[in-house]
Amino acid sequence: MMLAFGLVAIGSAIVTSCNDDIPAESYYTFTGEMMSDYLKSRSEYSEFTAIVNRAAQSERGTNLMDLLSVRGQYTCFAPNNDAVRKYLKQNGYNSVNDIPASLCDTIARTHLVEGKAYYMVDFAGSTSLATVNMNDRYLTIEADTVVDETTKDTLYVTYQFNRSGEIIYNLSNDSVENGVVHPVDAMLSVSNQALPDLMLENPNISLFNEAMEVTGISELMRNKIKDSSWNPDNYENKIIYSGAQDDYCYVPEHKYYMFTAFACPNEVLKERYNITDLESFYRYAHSIYGGDTWETVQANPSKMKEWRNPLRRLVGYNCLDRLGMYDMLTTICTIDTRLVNPTEWYSTLDSLTTIKCERVTVTRFVGRDEKWNQMYLNRGDMSRGDMTPGIRVDKAVEGGYVQSALNGIYYTTNGLADYGQETKDNIFNTRMRMDLYTIFPEMMSNSIRDGRTTNKIADSANPDKTVTSPNYWFPNGYLDNVKINEDGYFLFQSQHNTYWSYEGDEFNLFSEANNYDLTFNLPCVPTGTYQIRIGFADMPTRGICQFYLDGEPKSIPFDQRDDNFIARTGWFDLSSTSMTSEEKEAAKKNMHNLGWYHGPASVFCMSGEGHEDNYNGTNYGSYFSTISHTVRYVLCTADLDENVQHTVRIKSVWAVGKTVVMIDYLELVPKSVYGVDGEGKAEDDY
Repeated sequence: MMLAFGLVAIGSAIVTSCNDDIPAESYYTFTGEMMSDYLKSRSEYSEFTAIVNRAAQSERGTNLMDLLSVRGQYTCFAPNNDAVRKYLKQNGYNSVNDIPASLCDTIARTHLVEGKAYYMVDFAGSTSLATVNMNDRYLTIEADTVVDETTKDTLYVTYQFNRSGEIIYNLSNDSVENGVVHPVDAMLSVSNQALPDLMLENPNISLFNEAMEVTGISELMRNKIKDSSWNPDNYENKIIYSGAQDDYCYVPEHKYYMFTAFACPNEVLKERYNITDLESFYRYAHSIYGGDTWETVQANPSKMKEWRNPLRRLVGYNCLDRLGMYDMLTTICTIDTRLVNPTEWYSTLDSLTTIKCERVTVTRFVGRDEKWNQMYLNRGDMSRGDMTPGIRVDKAVEGGYVQSALNGIYYTTNGLADYGQETKDNIFNTRMRMDLYTIFPEMMSNSIRDGRTTNKIADSANPDKTVTSPNYWFPNGYLDNVKINEDGYFLFQSQHNTYWSYEGDEFNLFSEANNYDLTFNLPCVPTGTYQIRIGFADMPTRGICQFYLDGEPKSIPFDQRDDNFIARTGWFDLSSTSMTSEEKEAAKKNMHNLGWYHGPASVFCMSGEGHEDNYNGTNYGSYFSTISHTVRYVLCTADLDENVQHTVRIKSVWAVGKTVVMIDYLELVPKSVYGVDGEGKAEDDY
């Protein structure tokens, strides 16, 4: 039988789902053998076993093989002997013993994932593994569909990782007591290059690379890889109260700096913008931003690297200050993707700017030239009539080039995103809902949200209880542009779709001394008047805090307790059948006048009060708009200046006993949206 192989990149939001259930038939039953036993007892993996054993002598000092002999959850992509010997030949080594021990450590950890056993079913529809490997790197995934060349029927689907090692299908899902082994036919490649150096290997984006070089963006990326001053040993993991229970909270192990580049290929630059060289690239940027002319920078090349230089702005705007794995740029956790497109707003390397990242999932909002489940930058809000198509982000780079670098990843696009006046007028003419984790680049660059660690819960009734997603606390100085007083704890509760939390996670402020004081940067938006709202869940264990904008107190102290909550907010159930539509509109107006909004009607949790919506057998649980505890509050209405870095401060007013303040998400809503009257399009409930 002749087989045809087709390597196909498949993108989906499945990897960020909060549902970890795996069909029973996906598991193989195997007892008594640990992963270390598996490797040692099979001669076909003796070379990789030797690499793992040499890793035990590495500078890290961890006996890796012993680690694989204890209980836990591991995934191993084990290269067979042919794969290792091919690697030895390509790199000039006679045997594994010639490989430096430190490199053996890197190689071994590249092939191992700790904290979760991934089976073949988990890879379907994903472009990257949801958990970093033991080398703190994400593995990219591409599906390899094997078909019968005669009938064209699909025989099976296997997966290639980092565009190198592919799972040997008939040997996959080999379970052991502490995880699963997937034999692969080649060593998984890993690039130790900085992102701009990796990008230089791709001639199809040479113009974008040249612009990165002359504007200093490449230099910035090369010089920021890891904060060597961060030492987690100066702190300790702690049991900290988080509002409902005492949680075991980790201190981040590392502080990496990561970047994401959305590189427009030469061919697209020429066809779409008539850009063929650096001069035409610069003149195009100048047409959007103004500033120094081409002639001026030719006379003084150092001006290219000034932060307000038009080309530097344009290139920097197409680069994120964090690691953006494709499947993790947005999440479907708690989002009803039939109603809204999952959307996030991120800061860029163009100072004081924000870019919109959106995955298209609502069928009626899929444009003529768009694809369902595709990722776009600065796409218009079609629910408000803005048909701006946005810039498409390709899942994989053509030509087989490796995308993932030591300190980031890059993608190709079908155009250049910009922060010109048209973008400001159209793309930002919408309600911007921002999960708080997106405000801090360290969250994504250090895989804090990926749930790879087993988290112990401090439960006196069940001291051995564990969950698979870790909680964290952030000492002062870990998060850039964030200040927390010595008496306060800034806590992160990781994703669970049973929480009253947008996107399943939340931040909490707690102080054993009943005193917390937090300041952080507000996301940057175009100049205008905005409502600044906070999303949270009221509870008896919440406190009272004062909100400040740029150091000035705004409004009265903000009470998050649930005492007499419905009466003082005017809340009512949006799904109520006992009210007419006119009565609902009047009741909503009353709520808004009091400074309150329902929780989003497109967001749900899998527990709590409310009404269940079963859609095609999927239980979407309780929608926030039907839960009295999940609400939005208007912190203030303010004039924001796009040329100023505004700050938010939250300080305790009443924090007696075990009380916390929850910060789930922010909303920045322009007056054109919240202040609509007459014939304008009113703000929706989603």
